[in-house]
Amino acid sequence: MFKKILIPLDGSANGEAVIPFATEIASRSGGELVLVTAVEQVGVWDATLSLQVLDRESEVATEYLAEASKRAAERGVPVSTRIARGSAAEAILAAADENGADLIAMTTHGRSGLTRWLFGSAATHILENAKVPLLVLRPKEGEDKGAPGPVVKKMIVPLDGSETAHSILPVVEEFAKLMGASIVLYHAVAPISLYPGFEAGGSAALGEIVEDMQKQAREILSRAANEVTARGVEATIAVSLGTAVEGVLAAADELKADLIAISTQGRSGIGRVVLGSVADGVVRRSADIPCLVIRPTV
Repeated sequence: MFKKILIPLDGSANGEAVIPFATEIASRSGGELVLVTAVEQVGVWDATLSLQVLDRESEVATEYLAEASKRAAERGVPVSTRIARGSAAEAILAAADENGADLIAMTTHGRSGLTRWLFGSAATHILENAKVPLLVLRPKEGEDKGAPGPVVKKMIVPLDGSETAHSILPVVEEFAKLMGASIVLYHAVAPISLYPGFEAGGSAALGEIVEDMQKQAREILSRAANEVTARGVEATIAVSLGTAVEGVLAAADELKADLIAISTQGRSGIGRVVLGSVADGVVRRSADIPCLVIRPTV
């Protein structure tokens, strides 16, 4: 896995900001990069003119990818390019399938298409339909795009107690081994005030319920951590009170995690569920920490 990394580009420097990270992964895995730009049919009534515009856009994209591939190849990994025709999200997903990609790496800020992908309806479409893990990076203002890729030494992995969320662990472990990272398995126990009928309970009883929920979470996470450790990856656990998205982001910041690895699906388990909507919220709001979004296998 992580042998062929597809990178959607839109012609902007911010779009290319993920290349150092992707290059670091490829250099460790012995993999390659595939740079892709999507060219979409424009809404022109004249069919001939529409094709002419599309051809011109394709020429511009080809020229841009040639330059981008030169810059990427200077980092010492094999690089190829592709032009994908169609709407941005569908074109990239199709390109990933056609080129046998096992990772899509992209940024959340770009000149045109990418910004819409990750902050519009297409964002959810990619998150829910990508068959391979999706690495998402938000470039920082003033960041040196020629700098080495990020060092990943600690990964935080939100779990909800379900087999669905648990099923991403093999991919997480493989990524951790590749990067030489440890794993923190995390769960946010939702505040009792979010549950229907909480007003009917006394403060002492409510306190016991929350305590039991935290204990249950720690037990489930500990079992999972033991399994991960037995497979050769250092794993610890963390539990805190809070809503899912806020809890994950706060824990990642407090634990100084270098990456958040999260499932696109889950179900009601230990407490509040880690679902695609939570993954989407974490990706949108994670300003400084890259996210690895993984489709579960069950």
